[in-house]
Amino acid sequence: MSKEFHHVTVLLHETIDMLDVKPDGIYVDATLGGAGHSEYLLTKLNESGHLYAFDQDQHAIENAKIRLAPFIEKGMVTFIKDNFRHLKERLNDLGVTEIDGICYDLGVSSPQLDERERGFSYKKDAPLDMRMNQEASLTAYEVVNSYDYHDLVRIFSNMERINFPSKLHGKLSKHEQLNRLKQRLN
Repeated sequence: MSKEFHHVTVLLHETIDMLDVKPDGIYVDATLGGAGHSEYLLTKLNESGHLYAFDQDQHAIENAKIRLAPFIEKGMVTFIKDNFRHLKERLNDLGVTEIDGICYDLGVSSPQLDERERGFSYKKDAPLDMRMNQEASLTAYEVVNSYDYHDLVRIFSNMERINFPSKLHGKLSKHEQLNRLKQRLN
């Protein structure tokens, strides 16, 4: 990859140590990201143990393959390019019916925020993209500019970190007015 995927893993030891890892166990990292949790977990496994690592970001997977190369060579890691909402189905497809532990590190990773072209940060002048999976067709720009007012209200009101009732409501109202004006002109 042209850019290094560097992400500082938060609560690394606390998260993995809570799993009480069995050396020959089967584990899942549902949000691979920078692979910090995966790497630490793999150091606790013997060669009979296995990790299934999920991420929908191909860039993260490619960089994790470099970071986890010694464990890959031993056959201890399987990468799954998919959203963790399909976790059970994808594991079943691989014949995995039981696991010993799972780790989720939810949220956007540092590299996704830092890379301007990913369109996650409002602090950088870039197209509004925000796709975790770059192969997905729908961008945040398309959502904001094509969804109607009520759909946008529903989406944003479900987000915890947005102070919806204040500034955002006014912006969405203006957005709805502009969309109605566009429809009248067409």
